[in-house]
Amino acid sequence: MDFVTRDELFEESQVLFKQAQAIAGNKDANAEELEKGQRMFEDGKVKRARSTMLTELGARMAETMPEAPAQNAKGGFNALGNMLQSIHGVTFQGRHDPRLKMAAGDVGPQDGKSGWASEGKDLVENIGASGGFLVFPEHLNRLFQMDPLERIIRQRSTVLPMRARVMQVPVLDQTGAPSAGSSYYGGAVAKWTEEAAAKEETQPKFRQMELVAHKLVVYTEASDELLADSAISLEALIQNLFRGTVMNEEEWAFIQGSGAGQPLGIVTANTSTGMGPTIVVARAAAGAIDIQNDIFNMVSAFQGRSPIWIAHQSTMPQILALNGPAGNPSYVWIGNGRDAQPTTLMGYPIYFVENALPLGTMGDLILADLSQYLIGDRQMVTIDASKHYRFQYDLTSWRAVHRVDGRPWLSAPITYRDGTTTVSPFVILGDVEAS
Repeated sequence: MDFVTRDELFEESQVLFKQAQAIAGNKDANAEELEKGQRMFEDGKVKRARSTMLTELGARMAETMPEAPAQNAKGGFNALGNMLQSIHGVTFQGRHDPRLKMAAGDVGPQDGKSGWASEGKDLVENIGASGGFLVFPEHLNRLFQMDPLERIIRQRSTVLPMRARVMQVPVLDQTGAPSAGSSYYGGAVAKWTEEAAAKEETQPKFRQMELVAHKLVVYTEASDELLADSAISLEALIQNLFRGTVMNEEEWAFIQGSGAGQPLGIVTANTSTGMGPTIVVARAAAGAIDIQNDIFNMVSAFQGRSPIWIAHQSTMPQILALNGPAGNPSYVWIGNGRDAQPTTLMGYPIYFVENALPLGTMGDLILADLSQYLIGDRQMVTIDASKHYRFQYDLTSWRAVHRVDGRPWLSAPITYRDGTTTVSPFVILGDVEAS
C-alpha cells in the first residue's frame, strides 16, 4: 500500500491553489476554464485538510509514545504502545519494521506463548480497525450531466419585447381565396384601364392579433444545512437547472403548445384544427416517411425565406433510408455508410430535437420558416431565493418565473390567385389520409 506524507499533500495543495488563482485572475477565461479552476480549488482544500489531519495525528501519537521502540528477545513487542508507535512510523513516515509481520506462533513475553503479532495479520485498508479508518475516500466536486439537445425555435423567431401583459400586433390580412389578384397584398388589386377612364377603388384588409404573457414557473426548497455543506455549489446548480428546464419547456410549447394558458405551437396551429396557418400534408404510409409523397409534397406546400427541418430523433432511421422515386432510386440522404450523415435535406438544414413528436405522429417532421413565428417576452427567466417564507424550518425557497407568449402571426395559409393552391411558412407531416 502506498502512503503519501503530510508534506507531499501540502505541496500538492499549494500547486492546485496557484493554478486555480491563475485561472480566476484570467479575465479571458471561459466558463469551462472557470469550472476547472473551481475543481482545482476544491481539490486543494481537500489535500490541505488531509495534510493538517496527518500533522495532528502525528503530534498526538508522539505525545503518548516513547521515543525508541523496545523489543523482546525474540524481536517482538514488549508493550502495546511500542506496537502502535511502530504502526505510526510505517503509516505516516515510511519506516520499515519487520516486527509487524511476525509469523503466527512466535513466542513473546506477554503470555509465554505468542507475541503481540502472533495472529499474523497485515495492515489493510479494507478493514477499518486494521488501517481502513486512516484511508480517506476521494470525492469529485463536479456533477456529471448530459447536455440537452439544441434549442432552435427562439433564436430563429421574431422576438418582441412586451411592456404590458397584452400586446396587440397589426398584420396585413393575407388569408382567404382572392376574388382577383394575389392574396399576398391583402386584397389590394391592380386593374388595367384606358386613358382618362375612371379608376375602380380597391382596399387592402388588415387584422389584429394578440400576444398574451403566460407564466411559466419552477419552485423548490432546500435546507440551509445542505446549502452550507454541499461540496457542489447548490445555488449555481439550482440556477442552471431552473433556467434550462424553463427554456426547454418553452421550446416544447413553441412546437406543440395548445394556446390555452401557454403559447400556440407550430404543430397545433394547423389547418385541420382551424387554429392557424400550418399546412398538414397527408402521410403516404403509417409510421413511415416517404420521399416522393411526403417530402416532395411538404416542399411543394412551403413558402418562406429561411426554411429548416425539425424532426424527432425516432424519425432518423426513416430519413437515413430515404431514396429516390422509381426510375431514380439513388439514395437521397446518404450515398454510403462510410461518410458522415448530412446536415441538410433537400438543401435545407435539419435538426433532430427532443420536443418534436415521435415517428408516426402528426408533426414528427416539420418544415418551417421560424422568422414568421412571433415570440412576446414580458419577463425573461428570473430566478430568486428567499429565506423568509420557510424561515421557521431553516429552508430556503427557490423559484424561477418566465412570462412569454408565442404563435404564428398568420391566421391561415396563403391562397394563390388560382383559388386552389395554398402555401405556408409552416408545413408538417400528418397522418395517413382516410380513404
